[in-house]
Amino acid sequence: MRPPAVVSRPGQAEAEALLRYRDEHRAEADAAEARADFLGNLRIGLVLLGLGLLLLPLVTRDGTPWWLLVPDFVLFMVLGVFQDRASRREQEARARQHYMEAGRARWEESWRALEDDGAELAPEESALATDLDLYGPASLFQLLNRARTAVGRRTLAGWLLEPPSVEETQARQRAVQVLAPRLDFRADLWAASAGTGRLDVSEVQDWARTERPLPAEGGLKLVGLLFPCLTISTFILFQLGAPAWPFGVMALIHLVTLGLLGGVVGPKAALLAGPERTLRRASKLIRLVEAQSFGVPWLDARRDHLVGPKASLELGRLERLVNLLDARLNVVFALSFGVLLMWDLNLVLRAEDWRRRNGRAIEGWLQAVADVECAASLAALAHERPDYGFLELVEHPGVFEAEALQHPLIDRRNVVSNELGLGGPGSILLLSGSNMSGKSTLLRSVGLALVMGRAGAPVGAHGLRASPFELGTSVRVVDSLAKSTSHFYAELQRLKAIVDAGGRSGTGLLYLLDEVLHGTNSQERTIGAIGVMRWLSEQGALGVVTTHDLALAEVAKELPEGRCTQAHFSDRVDGDGIAFDYRLQDGPIASTNALRLMRHVGIDVPMGGS
Repeated sequence: MRPPAVVSRPGQAEAEALLRYRDEHRAEADAAEARADFLGNLRIGLVLLGLGLLLLPLVTRDGTPWWLLVPDFVLFMVLGVFQDRASRREQEARARQHYMEAGRARWEESWRALEDDGAELAPEESALATDLDLYGPASLFQLLNRARTAVGRRTLAGWLLEPPSVEETQARQRAVQVLAPRLDFRADLWAASAGTGRLDVSEVQDWARTERPLPAEGGLKLVGLLFPCLTISTFILFQLGAPAWPFGVMALIHLVTLGLLGGVVGPKAALLAGPERTLRRASKLIRLVEAQSFGVPWLDARRDHLVGPKASLELGRLERLVNLLDARLNVVFALSFGVLLMWDLNLVLRAEDWRRRNGRAIEGWLQAVADVECAASLAALAHERPDYGFLELVEHPGVFEAEALQHPLIDRRNVVSNELGLGGPGSILLLSGSNMSGKSTLLRSVGLALVMGRAGAPVGAHGLRASPFELGTSVRVVDSLAKSTSHFYAELQRLKAIVDAGGRSGTGLLYLLDEVLHGTNSQERTIGAIGVMRWLSEQGALGVVTTHDLALAEVAKELPEGRCTQAHFSDRVDGDGIAFDYRLQDGPIASTNALRLMRHVGIDVPMGGS
């Protein structure tokens, strides 16, 4: 007997590659961890040896050469450098391993357990975000996002809501297509910003944007250079036999000056102290992008924005300044050399010089990297779902033609695809069907395809041709007790926004209405809904409208012939339950299932007068 044929899912080869790379990076991380542990144990041994050298004279009572502590200390410091490098290699390898695991989780449909769902990035009162599940648990953002920087996450969230120009969409698509097979680069991009928490340099950005320099900065530079020199010189002269009063006077002036400047220098130093690890991660991330040769104008423009001023070197200089400034946190150093050298003042002055040179540029550097992160996020989806196609934007108005359209957030092992074409400017697809048959899902599939396509991502379809529509939705409408807004009034507000968009849209409007005006009585609902659809059709807007109310089919009589087409999702009674195939069929629905569903859940109601 032949074994059963193995049916591979789309992306099977890519998923297996993710597993191979995951195992490689795990082995690399384990080796680096073992090396770091070994070096750590050696350093512990050197500490014990040093203690032994210190205590040995108490036992031997002779002149044991304590100078042996010098090579012991030097070796301890050298091993510390190598241990730190091994720890960083482990951290980066673990990050690459996590990247591969997250990609595999997305292919295995367990991506909804990933932590970053972007819920806090959802704009308030955005119909599109709510209706299409753009942010939050099991959202499009959660599926797409691979950005580690705070700017990258915000940028990707913006891409989902703000459709760019046609040229920008097409440029992003080319960038995504180039990055899709570059799995190593995308993993390196993720690993470069590896660390505790998200990479957020907002505090440094706030400092860099400030326009409040230190007062009398030229005089402060002179003080920072002259006073330490005079204090040290008078002290040396005092030690050589000179009178004590010059040193005493200079030391007093030195301390009083530090006290007077504390209120000016202290806040600046406190703002900068501490983020050196954040700057190190940002510098490394920028250095990675600087080193690339993409061969795509959109990506190369972002790289060139960094290469021109050599952004990684400039950030590296600021990192070193901040690292030196952190010595102030050591009490012994701060009260000795810190005071003597006017440490805080001199480093803050050097940081101010850096801010004047680069303060206005740092935001652009981070945005350039964020754009690359977003393109890499979309490229990961293209790599993991090779059956997804890219949106082809057409100049003609009123075009929407989807091949094998599906909802990208539904488990791919169960999702059903449908062919869908809308009928040109002013056309309406009236979609009927019983409860739970798939009408709302199709609406969201249409909306998500446009959102993903305009952002530059592959879409949940084998192919999609569409005009550059503005998108209006009224799918998930909720009332608000806090605002004293009923469900019906909330829906009216959504409809008003769509009507306004239909009147002003220069690129055309595609609107999606789910159970339009179902919060009022059937007669007024029919009149109101037909009136809205007729007006939108006259403006050239395309619409997909779902309904249980077959009276809405009357809208076809209100429009020119061919403007309104009807389709439906059907169901079948399967024993005591109801089964759905989620296949789009021509024509209106001929039956409903509300009473059958009520009986199915245990509510005993008569069926057909029985």
